[in-house]
Amino acid sequence: MNRISSFLFWASLGGVLVFITMPILVVLAASFSPTSEVTLDPRLWTLRWYADLFDPRWLEPFWLSVRIAVIVSVISGIAGLFAAYAIVFERFPRSDMVMSFLLSPLSVPQIVKGVAIVLFISQLGLQQYLGTEALIAAHVVLTLPFVTRMVAGSIANFDRGLDQAAQILGAGRLDRLRFVLLPLIKPGLLSGVTFAFIISFNNIPLSVFLVRPGDTTLPIKVINHLEYSLDPVMAAVNVASMIFILAAIFIFEKIGGFSAQLHGGSK
Repeated sequence: MNRISSFLFWASLGGVLVFITMPILVVLAASFSPTSEVTLDPRLWTLRWYADLFDPRWLEPFWLSVRIAVIVSVISGIAGLFAAYAIVFERFPRSDMVMSFLLSPLSVPQIVKGVAIVLFISQLGLQQYLGTEALIAAHVVLTLPFVTRMVAGSIANFDRGLDQAAQILGAGRLDRLRFVLLPLIKPGLLSGVTFAFIISFNNIPLSVFLVRPGDTTLPIKVINHLEYSLDPVMAAVNVASMIFILAAIFIFEKIGGFSAQLHGGSK
């Protein structure tokens, strides 16, 4: 019976892995194909589509997406840190209501949020801020709940005895936050910042309402390109973006211990 259960477990796991990886492998093969048709013969593969990625029409949207994602992750990280600290650590009155308010954007579809933000900006007469400024503000609204929730989970597992010991030794509130609390919740903070970066970099539903000519992010550039042509350069863009995201996750893991948060510990 145990052998049957073990076989079913590994067979199910293998099926899930194949289901997940097959689309990636197809896109990878398509990025090397000489034509728009997927070619599985490695002797016919070419790197010309990856060379096209260095064209300004792809580099400029890429760097804009990176800049926006970096700014959004920094703002969301700082705001989420202090929000979670005030709600979970200080536990001021009605903190549960504030947490529910901060998490409320998760219950609204992104397309609805995009339309609402555009209408809000139009009602205030701030149409000139459509573009990079509006994208940053909208992405912060989208990513802040993720950062706040992850940091709040790390603070909830924090040993308050360490904070009390530092307080007895004469450390002020800012010193305790900087030298005691922050190093121990760093995995949670870096996890939230990583999610914020990835969500902002790959966002489409919000960005499609807020971009303007000359300020087009990479995902929107891909959609616009697909309206007129379907060629392997799209596969090359997707593969390059995936490698970039994996590299960003690896860097965050090395800095703050991304996997430690997933396992409920600290690094």
